[in-house]
Amino acid sequence: MSAPRTGQEESTLLPKPMLAKKLSRIPEGEGWSMEPKLDGWRLLAGLLDGVVMWTRQGNHVTQVPYIRDAIAAHFPTGTILDGEIVDLRSGSERQWNRTQSILGKTKGGYEHTPTAQDPPLTYVLFDVLCLGSSDVRNRPLADRRALLQEHCAGIEQSSDGQLLLVPVQQPSDAGLKALVDHGFEGVVVKRIDSPYVCGSRNGAWGKIKPYAEIEALCTGVYDAEPGSHYAPVIDGKTRPWAVGGICFQVSHEDGRVYDGRAAGMNDALRRRLYEEPEEFIGLVVDLAHWGVGEKGALRHPNLKRFRSPADKAVPGEPVGTSGHQAAPRTRRGRGQH
Repeated sequence: MSAPRTGQEESTLLPKPMLAKKLSRIPEGEGWSMEPKLDGWRLLAGLLDGVVMWTRQGNHVTQVPYIRDAIAAHFPTGTILDGEIVDLRSGSERQWNRTQSILGKTKGGYEHTPTAQDPPLTYVLFDVLCLGSSDVRNRPLADRRALLQEHCAGIEQSSDGQLLLVPVQQPSDAGLKALVDHGFEGVVVKRIDSPYVCGSRNGAWGKIKPYAEIEALCTGVYDAEPGSHYAPVIDGKTRPWAVGGICFQVSHEDGRVYDGRAAGMNDALRRRLYEEPEEFIGLVVDLAHWGVGEKGALRHPNLKRFRSPADKAVPGEPVGTSGHQAAPRTRRGRGQH
């Protein structure tokens, strides 16, 4: 395969990662492996004249030089790896937030310098496309996994956890539940005889993200990110036309209260929320989520639906079956992730 290129080359020249299809249940039969679904930035990394890392969209990642150094120390030139950069040191509730905060900084050639209070991110490896001068994409996943294991022997000790080989197990419903209970958002299942097909979503890999639903109270809306599709910058000024999402409050049965925010709505509803937020503030909403954290935080909350205006909350009275209390009604809010 052609090695990834740097400089002014188009991002379309960079190999793209293989993708997973959404599945509703664990596949039956032999010939599958299962690994935790990570919550970070999916990246390919190539050892050329130095180490180059890039996203699915072909954007280069340079903010974590310690990961580049760890890759260079353990793999030969010409290797191309597939994995995900994640935060494994801050607990599941902050895992995505901190990864996004570090890798999202691009101004001034920012590079993350780890400290005891701000520890390093980790590149979790789960596949290899090339090993040295050998293209191994057509070899079965089981063989590629064995090659990674060989090169990852003792890798945690020598790189201080900045590289990690993803753990795998036999797929099962019990294993899925255990990983979700441990804080992962789901699992990825893969056929062990599958070749690596760049950019393909051919069904040889699948992802399963079980979710639950919970009632919450819409307490406001939050602004779209400046420069995004919903708040473009025109002539040097931000011109928002839609919200980023809603702010909500959940009151759990054990007394924990969590204020967060959720998206998941279509563009038409985002515009309505921006133009007439008062219509929605105080309404009960149903949220899909992938588990509840220690402090009551919802993992990956997404709006499923607004309830009827007849269900609008009255301050001080419970809402629905979950005992939600009406919160102060604000037009704009930042909320929490």
